[in-house]
Amino acid sequence: MRWVKFWQGLLLFLLGVVSGNAVGLPLDPRRLASELKMNSQTIRVKLSGLGRVMTIKGEHLALSLAKRPELGNVQSEEWIIDCKRSLIYDPSTQKSRQIPRSGILIESLSGVLSLNERSFRDQLVVYPKELLSPYDESVRTNSECLVVNHIDLERYLESVVNGEFNSQWAESAVEAQIIAARTYALFQMREMRKDKGRVFDVESTQKDQVYLGLDRVDSKAAELVAKTKGLFLAPRFGKNEPIKAFYHSSCGGRTITPEKVWGASFKGFGKGVRCPFCYGSPSFSWDYRLSFHELEKKIWNGLAKDSTNRKFWPAEYRADPNRWYLKNVIARGETPKVIKMPMGALIPEAQAAQGAERDQGHIKELQFEFVNRENLDETLKVKMDAYVARNWIDPSKLKSTWYEISTRGRSIAFRGKGSGHGVGMCQWGAKNMGEKGFTRDQILLHYYPGVKIARISK
Repeated sequence: MRWVKFWQGLLLFLLGVVSGNAVGLPLDPRRLASELKMNSQTIRVKLSGLGRVMTIKGEHLALSLAKRPELGNVQSEEWIIDCKRSLIYDPSTQKSRQIPRSGILIESLSGVLSLNERSFRDQLVVYPKELLSPYDESVRTNSECLVVNHIDLERYLESVVNGEFNSQWAESAVEAQIIAARTYALFQMREMRKDKGRVFDVESTQKDQVYLGLDRVDSKAAELVAKTKGLFLAPRFGKNEPIKAFYHSSCGGRTITPEKVWGASFKGFGKGVRCPFCYGSPSFSWDYRLSFHELEKKIWNGLAKDSTNRKFWPAEYRADPNRWYLKNVIARGETPKVIKMPMGALIPEAQAAQGAERDQGHIKELQFEFVNRENLDETLKVKMDAYVARNWIDPSKLKSTWYEISTRGRSIAFRGKGSGHGVGMCQWGAKNMGEKGFTRDQILLHYYPGVKIARISK
């Protein structure tokens, strides 16, 4: 008992609570931050776009050490966090203290709290910016907080519905995409927790799945998530384990395999499938033009921000990019070949053109050719993965890696099809399939021909 009192006193001291509305509370489970939620149905979502200063508000906010909530907590209506200095501040007492490496757990007795005017459910865990991780370069290079929302998986999906697609689309299309999103989340939860050093499973951006908290949840989203509860995609043969159910906005007429994009294979994916359903989507075809000078600046920005891929650029270029003058860009892709639909394809429309067509092939790499401004006889050729180059240049305008390029003078034009990586479900295709009357299962088995629909065992 003396040790419990000691740790309670130490916690209050660390938080600087001496007076005002923030008070140390007794060990009453109705008024204490609960244990950190970390069960098989809890997903850990890293939140983004928080800025340097973060304000958390709520009804009777309970704050405690993330890994030792039994030691007691502090209650307040508002907390302000200085992300750059990893400090938490209580306006009522005007006290601030350092956030420990193990994190601060914050939740409201009402179950809902506000983070920078955005509403979230369940728990928030705030870690010092300097935390961890060989995996989180962004944490070390900017002043944003590292904040993780621990939330029930089904509640998380209710937000993803309107973050990634639209609850008002045809029900079969929405249900199919919820199942794909649940499958992706389950895969990430299994994979990320193999490494005990990681503190989150998914990010709240398009890097994983767009999650906007409680603000984008509506009754239709909640209804359809409940209707599909527990359903996920597993390989047709083998264990009932979730696949990494990739999906994207618009394929432009054909999906492709993970191997063609990332050079890695994933269970549940066979060949790409024809998709006549996304024709007419906003990104079915597109053009993007920019000058060589603009392209050079985008390369410089990529070198500054992307440490993972920066190392693949020649040291002489990294040492002084201004010394090198961009002369030409060449796109290289796979040799076109005839692709046949899988024998088990369900959708007659996808078997048009006698069941086969010529696959133009996505671009595999870009080759940049530079000339030394001080010695025009010295040239430099840099090959770059097309998917990485797309992220460096501008993924909102260079919408996919399915394109052709042409140069004219000191400018370059990209003419392409589709939006996103092109793997797995085409969201616009699924939308139109739902409007045409296809069922949820038909949509899923069309875009993921190597899977079966399973249910989480209780």
